[in-house]
Amino acid sequence: MSRAADGFSLLEVLLALALGVAVLAGAGQLLVSAHQAWRLQGAAAQMQDDARWALQRLAEDLRMAGMFGCLRLEAIDFTDPAAAQAFARPVEIGTDSLTLVGAELPGLLGAPDWTVLTDCRSWAQVSPGQHMPAGDLLALPVRRVSYRLHNASLMLSTRSQHVSLIDNVRSLQLSRITSAQGERVDIRLTLHDRQLGLEQQHALSVALRNSGVGP
Repeated sequence: MSRAADGFSLLEVLLALALGVAVLAGAGQLLVSAHQAWRLQGAAAQMQDDARWALQRLAEDLRMAGMFGCLRLEAIDFTDPAAAQAFARPVEIGTDSLTLVGAELPGLLGAPDWTVLTDCRSWAQVSPGQHMPAGDLLALPVRRVSYRLHNASLMLSTRSQHVSLIDNVRSLQLSRITSAQGERVDIRLTLHDRQLGLEQQHALSVALRNSGVGP
């Protein structure tokens, strides 16, 4: 009887099965590794997009801090002492918080905290709430906006709105720097995804533009 007619021995079958299992295990491991890499890349890209958007929003509000219209703060008449105090300190930095007072940006809900009514020549008055322009007067809405960390989320708060901008925030560090070029606020935002073991640090420096911004 020829060798070809004998078939496969038990040992040959077991060796073939062992090789097949090894190949399948290797292929499975490659698939798992590829899927994990895809998840990590997607999560890292999402974290970068979230940080970029949050820092852009912070920068926009910082640039508007102390913007109270076309006249200097000394020319503005305040009917509310609390408004005068808020306008005098439009940038306040806490341990992990930032409070800003300035011209209102689009996208916020509810009425502004104050309205600056001015003729842009010699007269301006701050009134609580929202007011419409009349005659030759311009009306500039002004908001107090706060950013703070709460339960690993960066929160944006106004008098009528409290929303989470981004999650997975480990820390928010803010520093006010005075130099020969002027004043700026340095922002360092650290994001951390505990489930995937990812951590990213993002930094931005924003110049304080407006003359109304005091210490």
